[in-house]
Amino acid sequence: MIVVMTKFPINPQFLETFEKYAVERFGEKGLKQQEGFIKMNLLKPENFPPNNQNSTFIIETYWKDMESLKKYMESEAFRKAHENPPPREWFAGHPVVEVYTIIKEG
Repeated sequence: MIVVMTKFPINPQFLETFEKYAVERFGEKGLKQQEGFIKMNLLKPENFPPNNQNSTFIIETYWKDMESLKKYMESEAFRKAHENPPPREWFAGHPVVEVYTIIKEG
């Protein structure tokens, strides 16, 4: 199984705005209908311990295999999901995409 983690560093003043945007839009452009798609999680940052200032949202998507992920990345659903991105001023840096293979579940 493949896990894709997309990390969005958000400027603190836009955390609530980005959260609303992400909840309303992420995963709503045909992702769930893609062959090999398993699930999506949207993770909201928490400050723990309290002096740790975390402002990075994470989207996790789970795929049956790498081939399923690659097919999605070439699909119309992927193109639609990535048009009209949020304003640049919301971001504290560039989003980062990391891809992992699950080697043990527990």
